[in-house]
Formats: sequence, structure tokens, C-alpha cells
Amino acid sequence: SSGINAEWPLRPGIISVLERFAPLRLAGSWDNVGLLIEPTKLREINKVLLTIDVTQSVLEDAVKKNCEFIISYHPLIFNPIKRLDTKSVNSRIILGCIENHITVFSPHTAWDSVSNGINDWIVSCLDYETKKSIIPDSQDESAGMGRIVRLKKSLEAASIVELFKRHFKVPYMRLSSPRTYSTVSTIAVCAGSGGSVLRGIDADMYITGEMSHHEVLSAVGNGTYVLLSEHTVTERGYLNYVAPVLMKELDADVEIILSEHDANPIVTV
Repeated sequence: SSGINAEWPLRPGIISVLERFAPLRLAGSWDNVGLLIEPTKLREINKVLLTIDVTQSVLEDAVKKNCEFIISYHPLIFNPIKRLDTKSVNSRIILGCIENHITVFSPHTAWDSVSNGINDWIVSCLDYETKKSIIPDSQDESAGMGRIVRLKKSLEAASIVELFKRHFKVPYMRLSSPRTYSTVSTIAVCAGSGGSVLRGIDADMYITGEMSHHEVLSAVGNGTYVLLSEHTVTERGYLNYVAPVLMKELDADVEIILSEHDANPIVTV
């Protein structure tokens, strides 16, 4: 039992479970995490929609499925808002959530950082002997930003590419190789856009969603392979893992649904 309080299954009960699963203090100081939209009407929560982003299609999906709560990995509200009108796409989505009495909660980098979070899921397809956080949390060494692993057995870069194509369920990835060939023994990963976390890290390969042109040039110039998958590809597969974990934590008659309309906005054509 997860020790749910008397407010269950109202909004505060779900939020306490989410914050226990991944404490918000683990998020980056620059991030905007936690409860982002709190409608004034306190509804009983029966259906929770799980998504990487809240797009117009995802919002319509939530309304159609009668979801009272959305867990959106990326924050729907990130930059300061000066007005809520119908001219801006983001404003329309925020207003749509409020008008439909839908609560929105974003864990973002708290899920990246937490033990058994997104970065741990990324490396879960590897056979490694050691694993540590690139930027460890001050209170919990198993948490923190990014992960670096040492493989039990060195692998060819091409083999790692195939491994991650299966893990991420994508037909293509982008690989940049250094001038000097080598096998790969150490891999540093960071969900999403990992350039700042991975910069200067001593590893044979970096794996992340996206890096800038100059970040890639710097890495391969230092002899490191760079494997890119597109930003949300490093994150979306985790939702399939975390949904049943959260269902068990909730320990109540609440259904968690993965949005059918949440998808990578970029396709290879």
C-alpha cells in the first residue's frame, strides 16, 4: 500500500503520490515542474492521461476520454506568460485545460534525475558493470542528471546503434564518428537535449536526443562517438515503463492512459 490519505482519489492524493515517486527537488533549478494547472473545481480523479507534451491533439484526446488529470512530462507552462488569449497555440491549450477542469502536472527533469527514471531506462538495454550519475544529486547518489556506464564487454558502435534502434523503437538514428576507429566501453547518456550535461565528459560514446552542430563537432574532435535519436525519442518509451509503476503506486481505482496522439513532431521522410 502507498499510504494514500483521506483526500484520495481527489487531486491532492495523486500529486502526493507523484511527488513521492520523483521528488521535485531532483529537477533542475531552471525547470518548471509540479502542479502547473489547478482548476478551481476539485474533481474526483478516475482517468489520468500520460503524455510527453500537451498538444492540441493530446488535449482533445484527454477531453474525449474524460480524463480529469494530465501528467505531461514536458511543462506546458515554461516561460512567463503575459496574457492568455486565443492567438497563441500554447494559450489556447492552457485555456482548454482550464475550461475542461483538467489538472496538469509536469515532472520533467525530476523524472530524468530520479533512480529508475528516464536516464536509467535509457541504459537499461545495455549489459554494464558500473553505472553512475554524471551530475549526482547531493542527497542521493543513485539520482542526478545523466548517466555514464561501463560495459561488461566492449562493443562496435554499429552494434550499439542497432541495440538502441530496437530499444527506442525507431528505424533510424544519427551517428557521428571520430576520425580514429575504436570500440565502445563507456557510454554517457542524457535524455532530451544533452549537450550541456555531456559536454567534456570522458566517454567513448554520447547518446542523447539532440545536440547542436558545434557540440557534435567538439565531441567527435575529442574522439567520442555521438548517437542522436531526436529529442522525445529518448523519453517516450519510458512512459510504457512508468505507467504500470504509477498504477501500482496509486493503489486505487484510477486508470492511467497513454495518449494516442502524443508523437515525435519530427519524422524522417
